[in-house]
Amino acid sequence: MEKTYKEYKAPALSRGLQVLQYLAGCEEPKTMVQLVNELSLSFNQLYRIIYCLQEEGFLRQDLKKRYHLTDKIQFQNAHDHIQRFAQSPICRQLLHDFTWHTNQPCHIASLKNDEFIVIAHAAPEFSPGIGARDGASLNVTKSSSALLYLALASSPNVLQLMRNHLLPLEQRADLLSQLLNIKKQGYCAVKHDRIIGLTSVSYPIFDQDNYAEAVITCPYFDHVHGDYEEVKNKLQLLSISLTDSYSNSY
Repeated sequence: MEKTYKEYKAPALSRGLQVLQYLAGCEEPKTMVQLVNELSLSFNQLYRIIYCLQEEGFLRQDLKKRYHLTDKIQFQNAHDHIQRFAQSPICRQLLHDFTWHTNQPCHIASLKNDEFIVIAHAAPEFSPGIGARDGASLNVTKSSSALLYLALASSPNVLQLMRNHLLPLEQRADLLSQLLNIKKQGYCAVKHDRIIGLTSVSYPIFDQDNYAEAVITCPYFDHVHGDYEEVKNKLQLLSISLTDSYSNSY
């Protein structure tokens, strides 16, 4: 005799997952009205679902009545958020403003698929084209970007980045000492070993837990008119602005 199975449907659960998945893919938090319109659901369909997700701690509402995901759920592509932010108009504008005022290039790099990858860059129009491009993989133990990330990122992210970079015991000890010094000063500067006059300076972009989620770097070229300390100060201010904007994007 052929077995028959009763099909159970849970539309509320399905819609709840739909809301969480949708917010995970958005660059900005959403109001109830926006969710209703963008998910093509009625207010009545969403109201109790949103209420339950809040009560269970999966969502929080800010003063502007926008809904944010909390850190109760860690989605598989947790690093996607910083990559989406790096491509956002506000981030692009901040990078452009820096290059305009300093006549120096800059780029943002972050962890992606066990590598440290450039995810955004900007370059001045009228100066030498020295600088990393989107998609470039940076040296994990030599670049100022990756070294600063290793010094200030969370332990799981550091382990993920270093898993494919096994070092002899002596080199590990040297790297640890270097990272402790970088962590103490809060930034990293490395002179290029082949290009005279090129110094890469990096500052962190922090997440909500005060760990480095990405790094903003300026490959400072002293053949271009400008003061090194002034550029470094502007880069630090840029990192603060990027951190603030990134935090507000949750």
